[in-house]
Amino acid sequence: MRTADLFYALYARRLRRQTAAGPLPKHIGLIMDGNRRWARQMGMANPSIGHRYGAEHVESVLSWCETAGIKHVTVFVCSTENLQRRGDTEVSFLMQVIEQVVAVHLARPDARWQVRIAGTLDALR
Repeated sequence: MRTADLFYALYARRLRRQTAAGPLPKHIGLIMDGNRRWARQMGMANPSIGHRYGAEHVESVLSWCETAGIKHVTVFVCSTENLQRRGDTEVSFLMQVIEQVVAVHLARPDARWQVRIAGTLDALR
């Protein structure tokens, strides 16, 4: 078992204990941050792969929240400031990843979640 996997397993166990110990929040917010940093730490040549890896885990996180009884989850994907600091290629890749995850996993007719887009959408044109 890799060290990172061990730490994640310990973190997950600790998080389960903490949520079982008291009342759960009705709403949580998640900030998807650190995917580029994670990709670099994993030795990936293209840090944008971290965006895809993070996005692929959104459904797992939402399922965990659903199982735990958390009814509302807000996922903050990116800020306009963050997008302005990235190159066109990376932003285009990120938008494709977001579109794919929303279309394939979250906004299907049989999906268990409601997707609401919020923010300054004009900045994405």
